[in-house]
Amino acid sequence: MSGVTRTYRPVLSRGQTIDVDCHSCCSQCSDDLVTVLEMVAKQEVVKRPFKVTDRLRQIRKGIVAKSLKDLIRKALDKLNYADGCEVYLVLEEDGTEVDDEEYFQSLPDNTRLMLLLDQDIWSTVGPAYSLHDVGYDEIQV
Repeated sequence: MSGVTRTYRPVLSRGQTIDVDCHSCCSQCSDDLVTVLEMVAKQEVVKRPFKVTDRLRQIRKGIVAKSLKDLIRKALDKLNYADGCEVYLVLEEDGTEVDDEEYFQSLPDNTRLMLLLDQDIWSTVGPAYSLHDVGYDEIQV
């Protein structure tokens, strides 16, 4: 490592700016304002709280999860759904399906969600209903 010189580079958070002074740092610096964006190699995974209701709206559980997949796995267990059953997650208030990790991460803490079976259809009140509960000819698109 002889002959290798290390230059001083301050560690900055994303969006922080510094005024660079050539005399105090190194000869490679300029007098311009330098904006440094920190590159995060590994983002910290944060577990967040959600309130998940079963398909009949009889049981509500508080669940802390780090990802959509993690939340579904924990909800299946806590709400006593059968192993291997196909499910999907919706916002309880309006039935919007949560099927994307990016959208899931944008939800606020303590969002109320509902875990439905694959053949269930969300409804505004009462339990979800299934396509088997209504005639296919009654459904209008």
